[in-house]
Amino acid sequence: MNRDPIETVAAALGSLELRGKTILVACSGGADSTFLLMALRRLQGRFGFDLAAITVNHRIRSEAESSGDSRFVEDFAASLDPAVRCVRKDLAVGEVERAAKERGKGIEEAARHLRYQAFADAAGELKASWVMTGHNRNDRAETVLMRFLSGSGGSALSGIARERGIYFRPLLELSHAEMAEWLAAHGISWREDATNADARYSRNRIRLHLVPLLDSFFPGWETGILSAASRSALDDALCKSLVTARWERSGDGISCPVGAFLSMHPAVRLRFLSEGLSLLAPGHRVPSGYLDRIAHIGEFAGDVGASDGGARGDTSPAESRPGGILPASTIAGSGLVFSRSGDSFFWKPDIVQNSKSGYLVYIRACGAYSMPFGTISVFPDGNSVYIDRCPGRFSLPLTIRTRQAGDTVLTADGKQKTLKKLMNEWSVRETDRDLLPLVEERGTIRAVWGGALGYPDWFVQT
Repeated sequence: MNRDPIETVAAALGSLELRGKTILVACSGGADSTFLLMALRRLQGRFGFDLAAITVNHRIRSEAESSGDSRFVEDFAASLDPAVRCVRKDLAVGEVERAAKERGKGIEEAARHLRYQAFADAAGELKASWVMTGHNRNDRAETVLMRFLSGSGGSALSGIARERGIYFRPLLELSHAEMAEWLAAHGISWREDATNADARYSRNRIRLHLVPLLDSFFPGWETGILSAASRSALDDALCKSLVTARWERSGDGISCPVGAFLSMHPAVRLRFLSEGLSLLAPGHRVPSGYLDRIAHIGEFAGDVGASDGGARGDTSPAESRPGGILPASTIAGSGLVFSRSGDSFFWKPDIVQNSKSGYLVYIRACGAYSMPFGTISVFPDGNSVYIDRCPGRFSLPLTIRTRQAGDTVLTADGKQKTLKKLMNEWSVRETDRDLLPLVEERGTIRAVWGGALGYPDWFVQT
């Protein structure tokens, strides 16, 4: 061990005024959070703070294992001299599963949501100034990889923030190996979570399969990834400083001036949209493809239309409407709709999408068409046509529609795959399944246009 991990934590705490404050440590019983609790206990006298711990029993593993982790944390906190107060939160059986269903997300995300809810509640009860978590250098690198592979950009590629709200992460410069080595050298045990070996979770797949490959073929990759993440954080801070608009509350959504939004570079708009998402608080991850569509508004014919605009149902080509006026922008997806009215853009929950009514639009000629997920343009390309941002070339007439019972797509080996199975493989949210556009040509599905909502695309060549 080339450095003292305790002093690395002390250096991280140096940016905070902690004397007389209360710190709440989130402890699962694993090596990282056990080390954090031990490190803060050793530094308590130097920095003059009060210390407490919280452990959450999610009850998504066997009762013996998950309850055993919580008992371990309670016993460990009580064994310290002086003892550290420990708050234990036992979730109700099935609570995580119910939250996952309600939020339209996976078990892992639901558990995290409820865990942080418990942290916030306990911090309020104890009047804690900070909640500190055991996220480390490995976690940060894995997070950057996950977000890069999912198409994220901007602040997302800076990885795990050191400080956000009441949460502070003092272990981001330390690796899991360094902390495990320190604990072993001091005769301190910890618990291992069996779900860390479950490859159903995307983070575990990266940790168990991708990271070992990178270690073998690209030594030093982690340093490069984290260096790029730090530069991304600087770039993001610069872009945020260039935001020239403000969101205003408007009914159940938010609004901003059209002129101010369009005056910003798309990179700056993405940061502004992230601020808007924080205000809307949709309660689920919004695909980056949906935000990109809004950020690049105006790049294609029809994205920004006349101020009196057209409704969702106006699907006629631009040239067939009086004066060739294009419909106002309407970009829907992931339970939200971004639209224009007069001199303002409005962003709010998408009531139409949630109705799951579906749609069907006939494309008989090139031009602009208003869709529930935004305005599209169909352009000529020799004897074929192409649709902006949709892969492939097609022949007129076309139909763009949503799913129907029994829909299948053709695979590369000539077999059929059900649309339902494809959506499951893409992890398409339930609220998006009746919005995902299919491009049908002469009764055959030629494309599943997932990119319109931030998912992958499926295109059949012939």
